[in-house]
Amino acid sequence: MKKESDIPLDWFVCPVTKERLVYKDDRLISSFGAFPRIADYGYWDFIPYGLRDLNRPEWRAWEILQKNAMVPYTLHPERNLGVGKRKDFLDFAAFAGFSGVVLDVGVGPQKIPTHMEYCSRDDVFFVGIDPLAGEQPREFAFVQGLAEFLPFRDRLFDQVLFVTTLDHFVDPRPALKDAKRVVKKGGFISVWIGEKDRNAPQGASADWYEKLIVPDGADDPFHYKRLTAHDFLEHLADTGLMVAERETITIDPWRQNHFFRLCEAEDR
Repeated sequence: MKKESDIPLDWFVCPVTKERLVYKDDRLISSFGAFPRIADYGYWDFIPYGLRDLNRPEWRAWEILQKNAMVPYTLHPERNLGVGKRKDFLDFAAFAGFSGVVLDVGVGPQKIPTHMEYCSRDDVFFVGIDPLAGEQPREFAFVQGLAEFLPFRDRLFDQVLFVTTLDHFVDPRPALKDAKRVVKKGGFISVWIGEKDRNAPQGASADWYEKLIVPDGADDPFHYKRLTAHDFLEHLADTGLMVAERETITIDPWRQNHFFRLCEAEDR
């Protein structure tokens, strides 16, 4: 696996307008605004803070969920992130079959996720994007940004990944549509949906869990809307994407991991 940290500047576009950017004084500038390079670690911050949409109540709820998520990420990373040699992440990696230039959308805050760390292929170049700056410096190419506003030019990536991330979005469809824009013709979008039955037995809640706020409109302290495989397939209806391949791994009577490989509907 390649580990070059620098992403060529001509890969980037404005996350909002999708126009080309102008480099000046360690910033990338568009008609929307300027995006800075974080000097200490060298990654770019492409979050469009001035965007009016980000002031909607749904986005405010999402911000609370992001803060909530940092609690288990910090206290129990081995259970809540791709850390170490986790079988479920390796199962997804085997399904996805990484090659070429791969974008991981919602990569998480860990230094390097399992599926990247244990990728043995030398011809894979991973790029991760996440709203959380996370543990720095990363061991892969990283930018800070939002899945709904990807700062990359059209048809750049051989594969785009959503690794248990889609149920953290206010609406998965804009993220899927922008992923379709940045993936090459003939490339794939690989998705992992972790489904948990709402009637699953509940263990005893930790003290920290009880203190978390569930914002209005959210299903729980971490997910705006938890997704089932059926929910996910319904979201595909107006994205121009279709399922090329799928696999389901049953964990126990209440939990399943669903893996999907998506392609553009017009390619079939």
